[in-house]
Amino acid sequence: MTREPGETLEGVYVLDEFPAQLSLALWTALRDVSLWAATPEERRTALFSPNAEARRREYAAQTRLEPALDLALGTLATVVSHAAQASAPVVTLMCLEVSRWARGKGGMGTAVSFAQAAALASPEDPAPALEVGRLALEWGRPARAETWLRRSIGLARRAKEWESYGGACVVLGEIYLRAERLQAAERYYLYAARVARRQQLRLVRAEAMHGLMRVRMAAGGDLEAAERFAQLAQRAYGRAHPRAADLLHDMTHLMVRRGEWDRAVPALRRQLAVFSDPGLRMVCHALLAHAAAALGDARTYEMSWKEAWNLQDRPGTAPHLPTALVHLGKAAALVHDWLRVQQTVRAFNELPPARRRGAVAAAAAELAGLVNTFRTR
Repeated sequence: MTREPGETLEGVYVLDEFPAQLSLALWTALRDVSLWAATPEERRTALFSPNAEARRREYAAQTRLEPALDLALGTLATVVSHAAQASAPVVTLMCLEVSRWARGKGGMGTAVSFAQAAALASPEDPAPALEVGRLALEWGRPARAETWLRRSIGLARRAKEWESYGGACVVLGEIYLRAERLQAAERYYLYAARVARRQQLRLVRAEAMHGLMRVRMAAGGDLEAAERFAQLAQRAYGRAHPRAADLLHDMTHLMVRRGEWDRAVPALRRQLAVFSDPGLRMVCHALLAHAAAALGDARTYEMSWKEAWNLQDRPGTAPHLPTALVHLGKAAALVHDWLRVQQTVRAFNELPPARRRGAVAAAAAELAGLVNTFRTR
């Protein structure tokens, strides 16, 4: 899957995400690599006109590119003058450099397009296909991500490249977990955990254990198993891994789910001191309001409830909103704040249907039942 259903021109997002002059330089490089990768090796000699590289370098000089991007696009420009001799690994590496640069600038369509070009330039390498899958999921294109992740798994199995295999299984597990296909999510996390154990892939093991913890939490039953998986993930991540903070947040969520209020409150305060993402801050405040209500701390309940509620319209909070609303509703119910319970149920029912599913939907229905009971008194 190389295009979205409405993507009439390959790489059109490149033209939309950056200023005109820069976007044209990027799109030209993307088109060159895509054409080169799609052409059989024996037919690449006369693929581009003799002065094509000079024209591209002249245009790049006029565009005043950042040094890192200038190096990558300059290297890719040699593809048009040495098409028959161009090295696929070098082309792939430079495309991934452009992809990383674009992601850092917020141009996710461009990042995915160049990662995809990298994968097409090295069609037997599972690592670039895995990168396309990761980026496509981050961009919010799970169907595209799934296609590339399955491709990565097939290539990795054939090449016995187990790190890419495990990584692709982890990301597929994430796709299915978000879609609340818990059995499929668990299956792929277990695949990743097994290969990580056999091949001693510590970080793949950490991500797999973290995923299995979240599956158990989403299923809502065996929270003891969720705790065990969390501890295994924590040992495997260590303190320096970027996802260690996400794990700590999920562990705090687990504390609240298990009613360990005294453990949860200080942990949530520490997270609020360092988290800047509005979605994570919203959930932290909602969990803190829930824990404070259970402990009878009226002041913290009031402050955290308002903070969480006021964050819901901030950019990037939508994926976290169902969870936050459920905990705000539970917090309000604990202190018999029925107007706020009604407020959260109403806000939950206004969410898109795709966000009103599974365990959060069941919890919201329970809150709605409490509201109805209160009304009949």
